[in-house]
This record gives sequence, C-alpha cells and structure tokens, in this order.
Amino acid sequence: MARPASQSVTIIDVAERAGVSKSTAARALANYGSVSEKTRVAVQAAAEELGYQANTLARSMITGRTMTVGVVIPDISNPFFGNAVRGISTAAREEHYDVLLSSTEGDIGLERRAVSVLAGKKVDGVIIAPVSTEDTEHLESLEAKGVAVTLLDRPAPKVAAASYVAVDHVGASSLAVNHLIDLGHREIGIVTEASAMPSDQIDPTLASVLRPAPARLLGYAMALRSAGIRYDPALVASSAYARASASAAVRRLLESQPQVTAVYCTDSELSAGAFAALQELGIDSPGQLSLIGFDDQDWATLVRPRLTVVEQPSYQLGRTALKELIATMVNPAERRQHRTLRGRLIVRDSTARPRKSGEERRTATL
Repeated sequence: MARPASQSVTIIDVAERAGVSKSTAARALANYGSVSEKTRVAVQAAAEELGYQANTLARSMITGRTMTVGVVIPDISNPFFGNAVRGISTAAREEHYDVLLSSTEGDIGLERRAVSVLAGKKVDGVIIAPVSTEDTEHLESLEAKGVAVTLLDRPAPKVAAASYVAVDHVGASSLAVNHLIDLGHREIGIVTEASAMPSDQIDPTLASVLRPAPARLLGYAMALRSAGIRYDPALVASSAYARASASAAVRRLLESQPQVTAVYCTDSELSAGAFAALQELGIDSPGQLSLIGFDDQDWATLVRPRLTVVEQPSYQLGRTALKELIATMVNPAERRQHRTLRGRLIVRDSTARPRKSGEERRTATL
C-alpha cells in the first residue's frame, strides 16, 4: 500500500526497500563506516525512490558531524572570490558536504557575527578570507569548539592550527615585472592598494605573513632588484580599490614620473581604472606605454588592446581550500602546512618593447 503523502518516510522504510538492516542503511546514507559500494548504491536508490529526507540533527548526533562547512568572504561580487566559492562548492559536493556562505563586505564586526552564527550551527569547518591579520580572536576560538579552519588567500598568523591556502602573490607579481623587463623596460611604475615600502623593508621572509596587495608590491620590488634595477618608491602609485582612484593614481604617476614606459597594476579593478586613464589621456598602448594587470577578467579580452595579465587560479584555490579543510578535520592535532598555487602569465596586446621614452610620450600627448 502506498504511504500517504503526509506520512514521513523513515530510515526503516529505506532499509526494508533496500533489503538491509537499519544500521547499514544509516551508514550508507551518512557515508561513514564499512559499507560495500553495491549496498551503498542500493540504499541510495531506495532513498531516492521513496523520497527519503535524512534527519540531519539525528545523523550528526550519531556521527559527530553535520556534514556542513561555512565559507566567510569579504565580497561575493568580487569575481576572484566568486570563482573561489564555486571551486569550494564543487569540491564540497564531491565530498558530500553542504556549504553555508556569508559575505562580510570587509567589516570585522560582520565577520565576527558570521563566525559566531556558523559555530552555533555546528559546522564541521570554516573557510575564511579574514578581514584582519591581527584581530582574529574569534577565529582562534573556533579550535576550542572543535571547528577546523582554513584561511583563504589572506594570512592570520595567530590562528596557529589553521591551514592556509593562497596564491604565490610574490611569485605571480614577479612574473608580470619580469615580462616587462624581458621586453626592455627599466622604468616600470606600479599601481597598488599597498603603501610604498622603503627600500630597506624589502624582505622576502615576509611573504607568508603579508596580505595580497603588499605581497604583490614585494614581488615587484624583488623582481627589479634581481634584474639589477633600482627599486624607486616614487614609482609606486597607491590607490584605493576603485577604478576612479586607480585612474587618478595613473595620471599622477605619469605626470610626476614622465620617464615611465610601463605600468603594472596589481588588481583587475585597478587595471580597469588604469586602462581608462590611458584612453582618456590619448596614450597609445603598447606603442607609448605598456600596461599589464593582475587577475584575468572577461573585460580584459573585450577591450583593445587586449590586456596582458597574470592569471591567478581562483577556482582551483577554492577546491584546494576545501581539501585542506577536510584534511584538518580528519587530523585536527596536526598543524597544516601552507599551500601556495602559482599564477600564470597570459601575454596579449598591451605589452611590447618600449618604442618611445617617457619624455617623448609626454611631448606627443601634450
């Protein structure tokens, strides 16, 4: 006899339909314990046929796991984080985990609240791109609650038990600068969210504790030094994370440092602002000025010239973060190692050998 729609399907019903014991059905559906693949498939088919929905609370009481992970990022509208979350979600599905997502808009207060809510929901682990490298007590407390933590793209040295997955920002930045150097450029400006660092603070050992923007600036400075080119703080144009700000920064840089023949932008948003500034100033790229950006977005191939960029593997970064989180959950006593992924140089049309000096370019555009 068919079960009335109002009557819930139980694990016992699934077990009877699959011809196994209740405990075997429970293990097969929760994906734990010793169950053959044939039995697992039969139980899952029976559950689907009957429309069975697991009691996640009861299951978590048995297994000690909720099979959920939290993800906390600063800005879901940022394509980098959007792709990373896509990688996390895909990898989580493959591992039979559900994802709870929170976007904090870069507000430390919202981040604390998001972490508190996720801990209250008993998630098994949290992947987070922290707002601050220092204000991390709320993350440190997760370990005491049995919640594993993986840091995404941004370090937090005080969270000692957390795994850390990031792009090699120093190495990726060096790819961009070395490309320009190989083309013959020596006067290379940089547009960055970071403040210009003094020459005596160029320290490679800082790479693992720096946030992305200063790490990319460090990579720029190190690449110049490796090529025997003097690092000049005057060629560092600091900008807020906004296209208008980046456009203004490029204008200031080219006005104060007319000898510049190439500009490297450390973020896609800054690259867009720089590109707009060159168009508004009537500066031909790459004929009068080479331009290279960081991160590959759709617009970079739609404009002319198409933008040369360093691509960061954001989707793979998300997948790796989820894998590291699971590894931490499996063995919480073992401090996880840092994982860094390499960037990739994509050469397009906006970079070429310098054909005019900066002074000649300035004269041509006046």
